[in-house]
Amino acid sequence: MENSSSTRPPAVSGMFYPDSGHRIREILNDALEREKPGIDAIRFDGHIAGGVVPHAGLAYCAPQAVHFFEQHRRWGRPPDTVLIVHPNHGGQGPGLSVDGHRHWETPMGSLAVDIPFMESLGLPVSPRAQESEHSAEVILPYLQYFFSFNYRILAVNIRDQDAATAIDLANKIHRVSKHMNRKLLFIASSDFSHFLSPERAMERDSLVLQKILSRDTKGVHKVVTGEQITVCGYGPIMALMEYTRLLDPGYRVHVLRRGHSGEASPSDRVVSYVSLLFEFGSD
Repeated sequence: MENSSSTRPPAVSGMFYPDSGHRIREILNDALEREKPGIDAIRFDGHIAGGVVPHAGLAYCAPQAVHFFEQHRRWGRPPDTVLIVHPNHGGQGPGLSVDGHRHWETPMGSLAVDIPFMESLGLPVSPRAQESEHSAEVILPYLQYFFSFNYRILAVNIRDQDAATAIDLANKIHRVSKHMNRKLLFIASSDFSHFLSPERAMERDSLVLQKILSRDTKGVHKVVTGEQITVCGYGPIMALMEYTRLLDPGYRVHVLRRGHSGEASPSDRVVSYVSLLFEFGSD
């Protein structure tokens, strides 16, 4: 397997997040402290299948992202594998791929890849698709900050964001995780509307959220493409929706926190972020 004995070095350290583990912790400590009242207000009584988490720079989207990770930490059910399904911003590589490394590195340390799970999915291996892609890498510092238990990771890169690809991927993930008896946490990495006024971004995002909250996978694809809404990871979101549907057709989605880059750097053209938690079953 390509890159099977190698480690993927950080590609966007010092850009999307600091190149110092100490500084990363400072940013997340601060975000967590400021967001605690909103985090405390959320209640759910089921199991966490996964969530939608933004992948912009920590300085911009940590206030949204920490909601999901802190909710999972408080829930206290460690997964065996954290699956990060993310978009392909550079357009490199096949429509769906993994990169083949055995470890991923950040300034906070190294994370092991779940190689048996990766091999069982049978997806194409493409280091080129992942070389400079940030949308999986920026999730890792959150994992390293919030999760103190043993787990492995796997990043799945979606270039072709259509409903059929998302549904097929969800079916594969569900089948393999069941066969291998893996407890999964499914993270769909995505920002929402790009470079609009905060008011316009909120309006556009709400069209997509309406489809997500009503569990309408194909509706997400239809509204994003039909209305040309710039949700960059709608393929991963659809895959998460379909995966959770296989666990529980009546799954619930919680909107944890909405916001935008203008909260950190005032502007009339912002990128918007939404943190969502997908819940199934009940305790």
